[in-house]
Amino acid sequence: MVNSTAPYVASPGHVEVERVVTASICHMKEGIYAQMENIRADSLRLNAVHGIHAVLLYQSGWFLHWAEGPAPAVRGLLQRLAQDLRHHSPHTLHSSHGRRILPTPWSMMMSQATESAVHYGRRVMALREQFEKGVQYAPSSVLRRLSSPMQLPQAQGLADPEAFHRVGICAAGGNEAFAMVAWLAQRRGVAVARRRFAGEQDMDGSSEYVDFMEGSHPCRIIAVARNGLAHGLRRAFLPDWPHFVMLLCGTPRFDDALMARMVAACEGLPVTPTLLGIAPDAATHQRMQAAAQAARIDYLAAGTARPDDCEAIWQAVQAQLQRAGEPPSSAWDVPRMAA
Repeated sequence: MVNSTAPYVASPGHVEVERVVTASICHMKEGIYAQMENIRADSLRLNAVHGIHAVLLYQSGWFLHWAEGPAPAVRGLLQRLAQDLRHHSPHTLHSSHGRRILPTPWSMMMSQATESAVHYGRRVMALREQFEKGVQYAPSSVLRRLSSPMQLPQAQGLADPEAFHRVGICAAGGNEAFAMVAWLAQRRGVAVARRRFAGEQDMDGSSEYVDFMEGSHPCRIIAVARNGLAHGLRRAFLPDWPHFVMLLCGTPRFDDALMARMVAACEGLPVTPTLLGIAPDAATHQRMQAAAQAARIDYLAAGTARPDDCEAIWQAVQAQLQRAGEPPSSAWDVPRMAA
């Protein structure tokens, strides 16, 4: 099985950091969003001093915290978190060291999932048991397994629940990426899942995805808002996506702006997705190809179609998935942090 995310060992020019993911039970029953804003303000103030980048997720009565930074600073943060009365019973689900994965000081996500805290807790304990047995998953994989696991019935018997196609999609001029996800959901008879992301300032990033079987493999298509490309958590997930579809409209100022956002999102990442361009004309493809090449990002002219031609777009994406073959996993074989 091909790994989509290598352990990201620090290379020359990159400072090695410690990476830890923990899950804990939230004490608070009301005002969660307000409390998360307070946590964000405190974290931005304290973490910056110590060189820590972090992600906070709230879902089903649980907090999920991913932190990276110098080893002493991360250990100090874990000690402070253990004394925070807003949560209790922390469980370590990942620990490793190497190149920094989180590109920004702070991002967070609040999921409106209807799953009970008890059921969510069972999934946390399953990951903790794997961790204690020495099985390590990428931090992004831990978050995905807990916040948005692959739940297709046909995928439950697979040996690796993380081995599924992951394809991002974003539109240059309108909401065609979200319309594409809705079209796929209707065509496959499945539901659309929705998430909201926040960066350092506000909660303004949206994302929707749809899961379905593509042949014998599970597949997830994720629509991303243009402004969502800048969020740290979204950028941290980009290395997990072998392909990212860009729906171009043929208007240079919109298409160039999307490419600029994509280039900025990929900056500094150890692995970047191949950009699959869908454009209404060859001239747009040529311009996007040149911009991607200048940024050392792979760009493929995947199809010539309008950004609202869902049938043609899906045919182009299908062709790429068939060429890709087996979907990637997110399992790691990396050392843990020293005790």
